[in-house]
Amino acid sequence: MQQDMHYYAVYHLSRLAGFRRQAAAVIAYASQYVDDSTESEPILVDGDQVFDTVRTAHIGLEAYDWDVQKKIYLPFHFLPHRVRRRHSRRFRYLTQEATGAEGELATLLFQEALSETDEPYRLVRLGVALHPLVDSFSHQGFSGRHHNENKVGKIWHRRRDGRWSLRLIDAYIDLFLPSIGHARALQNPDVAHLTWRYEDYRDRKIVRVNRDIALRACQLMYRFLRNSLDDWSPRPLAEAEPEEFRHIQTLLSRAGSREDRCEAWRQHTLAPRYSSTRWRRQALVGNVVWDDLSRSERRHRLGSLRGKVDFDNSDWARFHRAARRQRALVLDWLN
Repeated sequence: MQQDMHYYAVYHLSRLAGFRRQAAAVIAYASQYVDDSTESEPILVDGDQVFDTVRTAHIGLEAYDWDVQKKIYLPFHFLPHRVRRRHSRRFRYLTQEATGAEGELATLLFQEALSETDEPYRLVRLGVALHPLVDSFSHQGFSGRHHNENKVGKIWHRRRDGRWSLRLIDAYIDLFLPSIGHARALQNPDVAHLTWRYEDYRDRKIVRVNRDIALRACQLMYRFLRNSLDDWSPRPLAEAEPEEFRHIQTLLSRAGSREDRCEAWRQHTLAPRYSSTRWRRQALVGNVVWDDLSRSERRHRLGSLRGKVDFDNSDWARFHRAARRQRALVLDWLN
């Protein structure tokens, strides 16, 4: 999914579930920042104390490295469906759409985050846990490892007149992309309004109506968030908030650029505008823009940063602790 889902939809559903504005903003920011945390170098705080950051977003040639796949893709974007150790006969690396059932990794992560007693930290952990839960819907059928199961054949888009259009450009680009995650499907799985189809590694024709998939993700998120505030099962979103449910359907159907879609969500939800550097600026002294730098340049910039006073209580620091915890849990469950 993209920012319209990971940030604006998460914020809106958190508010509908009963969270206050500030709490909903923290949950939503943590959820989206999983796609923006490109930091991986330690920084100094309080003189000579080292704080280790956790990278949760990655693209490029290093993605071929199994260390990157198991530490970034599997825990945060392509969560396997079940625990490997306890369900060895049923285990597959392929991501499946979460249902909220007991024993699913997405459910376990949310329950773990919910058990946190420190409220500010718990909100961040909830947001980090929601990211792979939402991605399980758009990333279903793909895995976070380099494997033939991620190969994609011809890609078709459904046009407004209902006919299918073959994406020849996608087919040619596909030849140069690795079989990791949905790289060969490009951004097609993540754009909420698309209806498209492709041929998977078994030559099966898979049809995806992304709006319906994203709507199911919203309904499960609402259930999880509502249950986190009350010890009872809420009514489905369509029954509890019928007018908002229709608004969400409309927003998910909206075509256009990611920026346009995010702005439509923002205007409807009144969510704070997202900036990938906001939490960095609140926690760190120095230049916090490094996403487009080379690895050596990024290492140098991170090495020049210092934590502000009360760094340990910043949401940026809490995010990295939450990501570190989630990564450790997933790797432990899969071994």
